[in-house]
Amino acid sequence: MLGPVPHSLARHTGLLAVLLGALSCGDTPRAVFENVTDSAGLDVVLTCGEPGAKATILEVNGNGIALLDVDGDDDLDVFLVDGSTRARLLAGEGIAHHLFLNVGAARGQLRFERADVQLPLSRGWPTGVAVADVDSDGRPDLLLGGLGEDTLLLNRSSEAGLAFESRALPPSPGSTSWTTSVALADADGDGLLDAYLTRYLDIDPADPPIGAVDGLPCRFKERGVMCGPHGLHPQPDVFLRGVASPEFFVLDSERSDLRVPTPAYGLGVLFQDLDLDGWPDLYVANDSVANFLFRNLGDGRFEERARAAGAANDSAGRPQAGMGVDAADADGDGDLDLIVTNFSEESNALYRHEGKLLYRDRAIPTGLAASSRALLGWGVHLAELTGDGVVDVLFSNGHVYPEADGPDTGTSYAQPLVLLPGLGKERFDRNAFGDDSAHRGRGSVLGDLDGDGDLDLIALTLDGRPRVYRNTTDAPERQLLVSLQGAAPAHPDALGASLRVRTAAGWQVVSRRSSSGFQSVSDPRLHIAGPAPVLEAEVIWPGGARESLPPDDLRFGSWCRVRQGAGVISHELLEKTTR
Repeated sequence: MLGPVPHSLARHTGLLAVLLGALSCGDTPRAVFENVTDSAGLDVVLTCGEPGAKATILEVNGNGIALLDVDGDDDLDVFLVDGSTRARLLAGEGIAHHLFLNVGAARGQLRFERADVQLPLSRGWPTGVAVADVDSDGRPDLLLGGLGEDTLLLNRSSEAGLAFESRALPPSPGSTSWTTSVALADADGDGLLDAYLTRYLDIDPADPPIGAVDGLPCRFKERGVMCGPHGLHPQPDVFLRGVASPEFFVLDSERSDLRVPTPAYGLGVLFQDLDLDGWPDLYVANDSVANFLFRNLGDGRFEERARAAGAANDSAGRPQAGMGVDAADADGDGDLDLIVTNFSEESNALYRHEGKLLYRDRAIPTGLAASSRALLGWGVHLAELTGDGVVDVLFSNGHVYPEADGPDTGTSYAQPLVLLPGLGKERFDRNAFGDDSAHRGRGSVLGDLDGDGDLDLIALTLDGRPRVYRNTTDAPERQLLVSLQGAAPAHPDALGASLRVRTAAGWQVVSRRSSSGFQSVSDPRLHIAGPAPVLEAEVIWPGGARESLPPDDLRFGSWCRVRQGAGVISHELLEKTTR
């Protein structure tokens, strides 16, 4: 299988098209995504440090993005987490985030408009975001992580208009903690959501290391670059126990028995029931050190077992620089596999679930290694994007060093998005994204933005506006959206539940979760695609109850709502997009 030609090589030689044509076999896969950024309406440039040269590690990770139905009209709105600069941070300036309402899906179009709402200002330097109904009032709330302050935004919207209330999370505001990604789940089955805060490293924004750490120069390919994470002190992650209003969260890591083995440079987190026993486990992608896998023992206590599970390092036992993480059934065998994006000259990792929470890195035999080694990945998705019933891989890429554009680096600062269509039996086709232009990619989200059932894409760009892509599959009859409603009052939004569906193409397993990828939140509805009809289906609810669904009740070409104990309670037909 052909891996991508480094963008720097293509730029310097002008031979990208020639090389791809000469080295590929067979027809190029049909482009899946169409760039509709100019007409989508997300006209905002997010801040993450000063544009251009990035002097410190504070400025390279990018922003967060969330898809959620903020106004209760059954389509997906967009929340964009803005960042800061060192000067604004030191001056104590508040950060204004951005909320855009979906005004196109009801007409089969992909279009957003800025919401008429005064969002609470954030303090510090915000980064990642998670979404869930924290106060069980039927409205999605937002949890924001960042440097200096972590914040809960409670959705107080009503018929009178949109409104949010801000609550600072423990520890107290003004600390030097740096939370990158956040995730929510009910870890102990008490009906209250708990939070995991992935922490990065110690840094003084007023005096960050520039050029050297402890007298040692910071270098990449013999070039001076920004410093970190090596040489800087990692921070331990934080687990917050859910409690009733008005606190909602308390610092209680000891009672949960969730003890991080050692502080690490945490970047990506997934609160996900990986072994499908009804209890949410945790997977953390760490930068330059081994990843974490915390198995939930069934009562909110956790056991860290990434090394024993085979999901800590690459296939040679080496730690990688993990960024984003996702989970789905990549090989159609009915369980959940893991994918992690990594640094350039490392490959992205694809951990195949061998059963009993044991994994094997299959990046090399599946061809994922060849397609990702020259790239530096951030946002990542295991999802069905082409309508054939086989899970595909999508990752967003961009280097951390502007100096990567220099000669003989084998990589580049701006990089293309990559979509590898699944071929079944752990094989992936060549890049079929459809837009080979390079960007400084970071986090990304998937969701049905225009109401036709397939998954569209929003990809964030460092120092640029979000890029919006419409999925061109245009086959609603091959799409199935499912919303899960759990047993109230404990789990009204069924966070942590998983849906297993078998078609003629094999199994697909999708889960209801608060965040995934890198610092981001995709569509809360569960998406299945492929050949009709459904042959088998079951839901694994929070706590472990399994409910089989009559296959005829899950109809392709519709959006189905499933209530725990009552099965499918409604259908809504999907329609083709109007361009």
